[in-house]
Amino acid sequence: MSNPEVELSMQAEIRALRQQLAVMRIDLLGKDWLTVEEAAHYCGVSVSQFNTKAGEYDLSPRQFMGKKLYEKNELYRAIHSSSGWKSKVAAGASPSIVPTSPQMEEALARLRRYDQRNGKR
Repeated sequence: MSNPEVELSMQAEIRALRQQLAVMRIDLLGKDWLTVEEAAHYCGVSVSQFNTKAGEYDLSPRQFMGKKLYEKNELYRAIHSSSGWKSKVAAGASPSIVPTSPQMEEALARLRRYDQRNGKR
């Protein structure tokens, strides 16, 4: 007979290892659309936290081929404009963001064009 306590701790350890493996496998480079797991990773929160709070930040997924997909630009915008965001830039001034990679520079350019099309800037 197996010890139920040992079995539960083994299951918890296996679950934790699977979660660590999933995080290690997430590669967001070059992706514009993210699954729920990738979106949660991008935002730095757990999947359950992401699912719970996504509506508060007006993050709505698109359904495509049976998957919920979130646009990476929307996630960035939600993080940047969240009420808890403490920017060192004076109110009303545009933030100084120094792109760290060509992909980031391209994403920021797309975000600016998107905002211009929607009359936000």
